[in-house]
Amino acid sequence: KTQNTKQQQPAHQVHSKMPSSESETKYLLSPEIQSNTKGKITACILSAYDIPDCENGSGRSATAALPLYVSMELLGKEVRTGPPSARRRDRNSFKFVSEKQQDNSSPDKQATLSSNNGGASSNEISISAPLELLYPQTAVFKVVLDNKQALVAEVELSTVLHINEPKWLILHLEPEYMTKSLPSSDGTDRDEHGPTLRLKLCLTGPYRPEIRAILSISQTWFSTMDGITTVSSTAWNAFTSTLLLKQVPRSVQKIFLVPTVPLAAASVVLLPILLGLLTIGLPFFLPIIVGALSIAASFGAVGTGVYLSSSTGRQIASKIIGPVATALTATTAGQQMIYETGPRPSPVALAEIVLPDDMIGQLVVSLLIDFIGSSSYLLPGVGEAFDVMWAPVQTILLMAMYDKSMPSLKYISFMEEIIPFTDVLPSGTLGWVRKYSPLVMEEGLKRVPDHIRDIVRETRI
Repeated sequence: KTQNTKQQQPAHQVHSKMPSSESETKYLLSPEIQSNTKGKITACILSAYDIPDCENGSGRSATAALPLYVSMELLGKEVRTGPPSARRRDRNSFKFVSEKQQDNSSPDKQATLSSNNGGASSNEISISAPLELLYPQTAVFKVVLDNKQALVAEVELSTVLHINEPKWLILHLEPEYMTKSLPSSDGTDRDEHGPTLRLKLCLTGPYRPEIRAILSISQTWFSTMDGITTVSSTAWNAFTSTLLLKQVPRSVQKIFLVPTVPLAAASVVLLPILLGLLTIGLPFFLPIIVGALSIAASFGAVGTGVYLSSSTGRQIASKIIGPVATALTATTAGQQMIYETGPRPSPVALAEIVLPDDMIGQLVVSLLIDFIGSSSYLLPGVGEAFDVMWAPVQTILLMAMYDKSMPSLKYISFMEEIIPFTDVLPSGTLGWVRKYSPLVMEEGLKRVPDHIRDIVRETRI
């Protein structure tokens, strides 16, 4: 790759999705591909539009430049397509299709190139390498013309692509000898009708071992639960239909109301008495209540997990978890967490994905963090053991929100949670005040002259 090619800026390209068929939407790779330790970048070249004409000298008309091939350069490797298979009649644009696609193309919109171009050939090129090497790279696409010139464009893979998701792109091409230049903010320096390259890119690679294990276990668990749900549902329907609903007359079913009414009346009468006893003896009953609530919460969590493992529960959970998973995988930290792209992301980077970045949202989260940290006072002694587990979690959350504005907060937060009986210090609120108080004060000072002017006007009146 020449030095001029390295100077090509990603700012000279425009990436946009093109309409694709349903089969080209997001998908998961098959197990045999996922088990491969290699990564792969595949480019399917569709067309090159508005290729500039080449000048034959002063006083002579320009002739249309013909592309010879499209190449992709990455990690010191170069792969090439064959020559274009068709050319549009109304503009200097070319189509790259495979031989199978060429047979199905419409002849009234394009004219086949002359035989000296070598005929149609594969328009799909790929480079294989470990995913951790491919992911941070920048791919260089080059359209080589018959006049020994080339048009280039660059694609930063980690920024533009999501792993295992094909994406249509439109790349703005620039001459290979183009030097660095910064476009204006409104983009007026870019020619909207300049040469472009249209292609489909897909970066594939394996999951991390722990993610692959979780997916495998989940598939086995869901298959088992589907089988159990089917058998139990069939047995229960058979039992209720044959023994309860159809065999017991409605008049007999009303007999069960006889013992139900006294039990309901006794519950209503005794409920205020039980609440009064609990209020008086709350300090003594509090450990028992907490233990009972913990057991009930455990059974509830198990029951909820079993229900969400069924087919009906998975459909409900997918409506909530689906958007969250999509948002996670759309971030760089999410991609690094799921796929083998190199070092794993830090917990702080993952926390930055889910935490809010606005003033009100961070205030609510900060108050919630302080509330959870101070809840250890509900059970003195026992709650301090909870602080040992909560201290690193709280520190990570506060680092994700306030480490740039108050780097010392992480030390304050960790120490006030670890040291006994210091949870009264609101570390989260302290970080919020340090970050946003200058903005609030500045906004308030801007409005002070307006308020003074209003007061003076009212006084004069």
